[in-house]
Amino acid sequence: MRVDDNTWPRNVAPPNIKALSGLRQVDLIEFLLMIGYCTVPAHAARHSINSLWAWVRYFGAISQDQDLRLGADFSELDPHQKTILSDDFGMGISLQLLASALDLTEFCDGKYFIDRVAPRVRCHVAATGAKRGPRKSPDFVAIDSSGRYHVIECKGTQSGLAYAERQLADAYPQKEAISFDASITGESLATGFSISAESNTHSSTFIITDPEPKAPQLRIDDDEEKIAHDAIARGKISRILTLAGANSLARIVAAPYGDRPSATPDVIISKRQMERERQLREQVDEEQSMLTPSPEGYGRMANIDLPFPIITEKGRFTKVKISSTIQKDAFDEWFEISKSDAPRSDELTGALSAAAKGKIISESDGTSGELRDGQLFSSHLELVK
Repeated sequence: MRVDDNTWPRNVAPPNIKALSGLRQVDLIEFLLMIGYCTVPAHAARHSINSLWAWVRYFGAISQDQDLRLGADFSELDPHQKTILSDDFGMGISLQLLASALDLTEFCDGKYFIDRVAPRVRCHVAATGAKRGPRKSPDFVAIDSSGRYHVIECKGTQSGLAYAERQLADAYPQKEAISFDASITGESLATGFSISAESNTHSSTFIITDPEPKAPQLRIDDDEEKIAHDAIARGKISRILTLAGANSLARIVAAPYGDRPSATPDVIISKRQMERERQLREQVDEEQSMLTPSPEGYGRMANIDLPFPIITEKGRFTKVKISSTIQKDAFDEWFEISKSDAPRSDELTGALSAAAKGKIISESDGTSGELRDGQLFSSHLELVK
């Protein structure tokens, strides 16, 4: 772990960030759970590959070395697949470490945040999913327990430390796409993860920087904080609904006035959009009937035969049991809102907004692990022989 102090004002990183420096242990089950949690976009497609636990394929990616490296098979992937793995690892390690260090309670992807917030603060900005360029959005916008907002741009590469440092230079304008009033601003970070392979002589290295501020595309003043928080809360709830299997309900939460999160209450509803709304409501019913009820809430469970055995100090494993669960009361409330003919609100109620607040906590015993987001959501993973 490397914290580049010289990128902060007065060349000193905050103590909570500086404390991440040096060698650190990474629990692989917790790491995989975080990848599965944070890589689902707020405004996900109904068949988002991340929501279907595609990240389980990364079980076989880690080598048997004592430090964190990719095995030979995964380090020889084609360039497209290597990019996906590097991006997922870069986001997963960033959120796993920074969620605790920054005491985060909520976060959403940066593209959704810009799309949702910009028209509500009268800013003509459209986010793009491009990997480069001045309009590329940051990966995450987050809020901590004290109400301060953080912007995080994540990079990952298998091409070595020098390339990771060049990636961070590209990340600077992306990280600076959003800024907050001084009274509510937190950290604005760019992170880079250089992922080593078992055949390399160098170690994997995670870098945290605080680039020099530039003129942002989207600025949030203190009197617009409620709009910003509403977007992050909606993004978080939508991600959790998607993970639990309620994809159509997630889309209604993320974009209450149509398919586009940017749509405002004064939007003119077309016949096409009215038909789309009807289809989403039908799909909400269908998805609700397919969810697995439990004492904790609703969700999905699966037993997956791994394509290769996983060998750890605790044995040889050939299967994995996974589940995602959303709290029953929260799901029922959103379900009733989606079925109601009453006009949609452009803001979350106080109760729904408060429900989105909760620290991300994960734990593992080496063969099973759980990630919990407050009382709202849990994701569980268990290796099976």
